[in-house]
Amino acid sequence: MNPYALDILDGYLRAQGIWAALVSNPFTLTWLTGYAAPIETGPSPFEGGPALGWVQTGEVTLVVSNLETASASACGAKVQEYVGYTIDEPLRGTRRMSEALRAVLKGRAGGRGRVGVEMDTLAAPLLTSLAEALPRCGLAPVDEAVAGLRAVKSSEEIAKLRKVLAVCDQAQAIVRHCLRAGASELELWGQVRGEIEAHVGGRLPALVDFVAGPRTAEIGGPPGGYVLHEGDALMLDFVARLDGYWGDNTDMHPVGTMSEPLAAAYRTAREALQSGIDAVRPGQPAGEIDGRMRAFVRRAGFDPYPHHSGHGIGTSYHEEPRIVPYNTSPLKPGMVLALEPGIYLPGIGGVRVEDVVLVTDDGAEVLTRHLARLD
Repeated sequence: MNPYALDILDGYLRAQGIWAALVSNPFTLTWLTGYAAPIETGPSPFEGGPALGWVQTGEVTLVVSNLETASASACGAKVQEYVGYTIDEPLRGTRRMSEALRAVLKGRAGGRGRVGVEMDTLAAPLLTSLAEALPRCGLAPVDEAVAGLRAVKSSEEIAKLRKVLAVCDQAQAIVRHCLRAGASELELWGQVRGEIEAHVGGRLPALVDFVAGPRTAEIGGPPGGYVLHEGDALMLDFVARLDGYWGDNTDMHPVGTMSEPLAAAYRTAREALQSGIDAVRPGQPAGEIDGRMRAFVRRAGFDPYPHHSGHGIGTSYHEEPRIVPYNTSPLKPGMVLALEPGIYLPGIGGVRVEDVVLVTDDGAEVLTRHLARLD
């Protein structure tokens, strides 16, 4: 359990006159409890949907399938299980999950006032069950508010992020070691994944951009059959989850010497990244960090990149605060940001570099260590 997160959420609910909340976003559940559902194979056909959390007076009851009871119980939360996988009758995960939710809410039907609900990630049958079980309660969406609460990390969360970011740094080091002409992207990725999982001692859920040569101009993508040649550069954007928290970093790895146009773009992207890091401080609007990096790229004679300049990172690999033009929200101490400017040259290739920083009381601490010093 995460007492810090529970206190923050409980304080918000009380301030809003909300007496309980139904949490349906998996990232919020991990933030509150530490329970991180398996994600390697996507949604499970043996479950009614992602786990739910009923939050009331600082306590959490998780609604999970019987496949996840042990993992959910290990985090210290109360657990209401339902039968997901069975060979004795048809699979009716959503129906059974709705029944389990009703069991949690039994005895609370007399409650009045408002109940907070993460609506955006709640299946319609479960919303119906909630409304029918609490007919006297109004349902208040809390998705955006909770996303904002999650943005500021506790010291325990920052420790977890340091740990997974060290793994991401190790992945970049492995690429530098095994990179060679004549190997395909898929061949190299297989080697990188094998070595990094041996390093952490188990399966490591990972999302990667792993592209080389002209494919780097396409911003990213999964590894394919492209065979690397002398003078190519390989882009690795490595996003991995460890203990429920995500790490993220990006760098370019040349086979031999990077071409002059790409080398110039790489140096500019590195300098743009540093300009963004230098601007990070409490009170700075997120959009101004975005604007500073885009302006640096533009002044160097390159077209601005078409993606975000960065994002928060935690139990989700892309969360608030988003470092994008529209976002006027001020940065706060304890936020953890991934900053990632890029430059993409059609027909030549593209570059992107990314560091993760912690917003401190007076600036920023760089948490990633994979980028070599620019001479």
